[in-house]
Amino acid sequence: MHAITIGTAAGIDEIRQRLDDEFRLLEEEGVRVRIGQSHRGHFAFLDCEIDGGDARSSRTDALLRHYVASALSDVIVEKWERDLIRKIIRGSYSYFSRDEQDLIADYTGRTLRGNGDSHHGYAVNRKSKILHRLRDYLDTADELVLEGFVNFRLRDYIEELEDAVDRAVDEFLMEREYREFIRLLRHFVEIQEPRIAHVHVLLGPEGSFRLVDDDGGAIRSEALEEFVVEMVESEVNYEDLLISALITLAPRTLTVHRTGRPPGRDEVWETILGVFGDRTVECEGCAICSPARAGTCEPSPASLHH
Repeated sequence: MHAITIGTAAGIDEIRQRLDDEFRLLEEEGVRVRIGQSHRGHFAFLDCEIDGGDARSSRTDALLRHYVASALSDVIVEKWERDLIRKIIRGSYSYFSRDEQDLIADYTGRTLRGNGDSHHGYAVNRKSKILHRLRDYLDTADELVLEGFVNFRLRDYIEELEDAVDRAVDEFLMEREYREFIRLLRHFVEIQEPRIAHVHVLLGPEGSFRLVDDDGGAIRSEALEEFVVEMVESEVNYEDLLISALITLAPRTLTVHRTGRPPGRDEVWETILGVFGDRTVECEGCAICSPARAGTCEPSPASLHH
């Protein structure tokens, strides 16, 4: 009877469980596989052996190799990948604290998932590549030590994880810099005297906005007019312009109207909330931010005081 032997220094139970799951499917094909377990030093080995009269047929041998490869590719992507990522982080970015390394690992997971809910598709793509590499190996070998296979036969996969870690570190550092910037702005707002009691912030599409009073009229402020003169010739984006204008006004409270914004994550809203904290209220719909009025939001800096 033909057998394939799988060795590993860690995670033997999860490998066996995944093999059992695959072999139950194989049993539906009329092929029964027995699994024996042994140990050699620090390594545990699973001997997967076809049981039955057609054990030597090429069909059953090919089925066995395919199902073993499928089980192992699942284990690598679903079980080992996070540990591999952590090992890369410890090796290349050991100067980060343990908590920071944990955050980088989380960022790496998001990087590997891509955007939105595409985790399944990205993971399946990685598994498919590993599955084909395992099949190629098992076509000519009856024994495989999983750690050695990952380290020496999956260098492109390891490099993909390394690249994801590097991008995650860049994202982590940018996020940390952003949080520190928000903290400084919030401190600056807290220590200065409010110049105006209340401001309504109307957020329109594509970064446009208006600052109005309780009656819907444009905010008029000497400090704001001086600010506009300084900023109108500067190369700044609308978010920077809005936050700077609000800091210049230093309102005691502000109401943010987002009816003119598309659904989904709103970074401008998150920034305002981060800087002004509990001074901020979000409007859920009123006369000021009705669609007809919100549609008049203009992207020009001049709209701050006209």
